Amino acid sequence: MASSLKFELSFIYLFLPLFILIFQSKILIFTLLYLVFIFTFIKLRQDKSFQFKFLKKKISWKITFICFLVFLIFGYLYVLFYDPSLLFSFPKNNFRLWVIVMFIYPFFSVIPQEIIYRVYFYHRYKKLFSGNLLLLTLLNLFFFSFAHIVFNNLHAILITAIASPIFSYLYIKESFFTCVLVHSLGGQIIFTLGLGRYFY
Repeated sequence: MASSLKFELSFIYLFLPLFILIFQSKILIFTLLYLVFIFTFIKLRQDKSFQFKFLKKKISWKITFICFLVFLIFGYLYVLFYDPSLLFSFPKNNFRLWVIVMFIYPFFSVIPQEIIYRVYFYHRYKKLFSGNLLLLTLLNLFFFSFAHIVFNNLHAILITAIASPIFSYLYIKESFFTCVLVHSLGGQIIFTLGLGRYFY
């Protein structure tokens, strides 16, 4: 059992990102994201030790607002430091597409990612690491940021490495929907501030 779990872990979280990186295909990114999402969702449904009602805990609005302000401030400073010409370039240059991205991003990107990288990861592999949350969170940080090598730039890896432990904390200590909402807001801030070019 342990060996099969290790293989699955390596295949999903290491091999697939490397596979996508080699072929450099945007279509492949989303195809495999949805295939893995479907796979993990089915596995969770089949697992009698997992209860989906656990995911229905309420959103912590206070923490969500705090995270929103922190992401907005640090994101703004990041763009100013790196390249001020990027600031608000997406909504200014293509407002209609920006609105579409703001709307679909939580549903077509964040939820699949959070099922794969938070819900499935913490439930499925906790036995491999004796339920050690610190170790699991560090591994989650590595795998989540590593997945973003598919975008072939340092910004995507660095930003997700910073955000990953925040998402993990929110999922473990608050609720799945708090994690999803904060992740969504973080991504929307990134796209709005002009850093979205490093995430697609």
